[in-house]
Amino acid sequence: MSKKYPLTTLGTDIAKVAYRVCILFIMLLLSQVAAATSYVTFNDGHLLVLPDECVQTMSQDDGQFTVVALDGSVYAYPMADIESISDTLPRELPSIMSYKFTNKCNYQVYTDAVGVIENDTIRVEVAGIGKRLTATFSLSDNDAVAYVDGVLQQSKESRMRFAGSKVYTVCHVGDMVLKELEYGSYGLVPFGRDVVVDVDFLTDHSTSVPRIDINTVGGVNITSKEYYVDAEIIIDGAGVFPSMTDSVQIKGRGNTSWSSDPNAKNPYRLKFASKVKPFGMTKGKNWVLLANKIKGSMLTNAIGMKAASLIGTVAANHIVPVDLYVNGTYKGSYNFTEKVGFAGNSVDLDDESAAALLELDQYYDEAITQKFKSTPYEIPVNVKSPEFGEDETLLTLDDIIARFNEFVSALNNGQDIVDYVDIDNLARYMMVNNLICNREITDPKSMYCYNENILSDSSKFVFGPAWDLDWAYGYDGKTSASFFSNNITYDYFNKVNGRQFAFFSALGKNPRVVLCFLDYWKDFIDNSFEELCEFCQDYYKYAKPSFAKNKAANLDGTDYATQAVKAVNWLRQRIDFINNKLELDYMVRGDVDFDGVVAVADVTALTDYLLLGDVYPFNVANADVDGDGEVTISDVSALIDKLLGVE
Repeated sequence: MSKKYPLTTLGTDIAKVAYRVCILFIMLLLSQVAAATSYVTFNDGHLLVLPDECVQTMSQDDGQFTVVALDGSVYAYPMADIESISDTLPRELPSIMSYKFTNKCNYQVYTDAVGVIENDTIRVEVAGIGKRLTATFSLSDNDAVAYVDGVLQQSKESRMRFAGSKVYTVCHVGDMVLKELEYGSYGLVPFGRDVVVDVDFLTDHSTSVPRIDINTVGGVNITSKEYYVDAEIIIDGAGVFPSMTDSVQIKGRGNTSWSSDPNAKNPYRLKFASKVKPFGMTKGKNWVLLANKIKGSMLTNAIGMKAASLIGTVAANHIVPVDLYVNGTYKGSYNFTEKVGFAGNSVDLDDESAAALLELDQYYDEAITQKFKSTPYEIPVNVKSPEFGEDETLLTLDDIIARFNEFVSALNNGQDIVDYVDIDNLARYMMVNNLICNREITDPKSMYCYNENILSDSSKFVFGPAWDLDWAYGYDGKTSASFFSNNITYDYFNKVNGRQFAFFSALGKNPRVVLCFLDYWKDFIDNSFEELCEFCQDYYKYAKPSFAKNKAANLDGTDYATQAVKAVNWLRQRIDFINNKLELDYMVRGDVDFDGVVAVADVTALTDYLLLGDVYPFNVANADVDGDGEVTISDVSALIDKLLGVE
């Protein structure tokens, strides 16, 4: 006898079965949608990835594989080039194996910041001011590459601003995926593993800058630039930089910024018994505390040194804003930085036995055995190193005088100075000072150069490091309001002011220097200028609590929030002026010998260049007379036509 089921029970069971069938059907559809990606493997190994949601049609006709994207764009490939087409990824995607920001590649990062990798996420803590960074990374496969926003990334080279997460697409060379782009269009972009990099800047969490306490033995005052006082130094890194405690010697420094009044906001020089790494910087014995005593100047050295680092001057100083206390008394907001000199944390030489560091400075305040005036130009020169009678050296003062005079005589006589001075570094040095309109070095003041081996004819003078960058940015010597307001159109190399300025002007307008300047200037504008503008705000935001504390102590009432904005506007206008000046003075097609006129001599110089390949002076940009991007024999014809007035 068959068993009967109540109608209600039967209906419920049927409903349950139907529900399960529907769920299975939906799951099957979802699995098909998830798998609806075609992977085209080419004979050379690279992949073409075609997600179904981006494809209108795919077809194989007449030996051709054709893809039509949703926007109608067509991609066609010979079937003979295709190894297989599959709905499964044929090989594992590459990944990032290591990731860090090193001090070597990042001026503002004093201690290497190593990323922590978890699956496809990398987290890095960075102690440094400024958010543009260059990453050092390694990938799992030799043929792998990495992209960010479609731009190929090079380890130790590529630089970008890490404000928010960055997504690296790590892929094998040539692997592409069809993807929806902006405004409903479709295109091929690199295909690979997406790795998210999150950078945590410790400066974003700080509520104060580092604090330095200097407690002198017996609480004695620091009243001299001549002798040191023994002291203890305590550095509190304020959660951003490493802290340290050590013994130190301290004395005054500076010229107009120095006062024998122990209560004044004075600059200081620090000397340790052995090399130390304050704030994680490169080891050194000698350091400086800059007071930025001129009201309105507390951004100037930081911005100038950042510019020096971006432009690539030798041994660019680092700047850390600090609050300084001496024997428990607040002294103000200071900059901690390296002392210029022959040392591992400044100008680092393998052999100093015949090296000389010179400071061209109108104060001319060294001992008689440590200074001279050049012939010609009568430039006041202080010999900062070696210190005769104290340092081991192979040199005499006469050796240094003779070598320096050879250089300035060649400059004065209009000779090629390439045998006497490192043109590359001189151009970069002049570029920094022109950009910020630093009027100190035109006097001259604080203009440094060095020669690694005075006794060798092949050793050249190197200009730098850049130093003392507060009498700049339009400062008129009177009011804080003049910073970042004046001198936007100051013609840096054409001011007439006596014999010593003639030396400075001759350096800046030397043809070899100008040609280097033109090359570096374009590179700086294209690749680094925006970073300098960003830094103005980044530095201000970090140093803001220190500026406020300094203001509360009645040391400087400047509105630095406004000044940080003015700094960017001033720099942009200064850039425009220099661009126009360069265009007006130097960019004249046909003036290949750089004498300011287009003449028959330029035809000779251009012909010699094409035949011999080395002519001085020679402007490659101006030599491209026909404007095709190359210097060839056709430019000779174009130049002759120009001289003859042929259109």
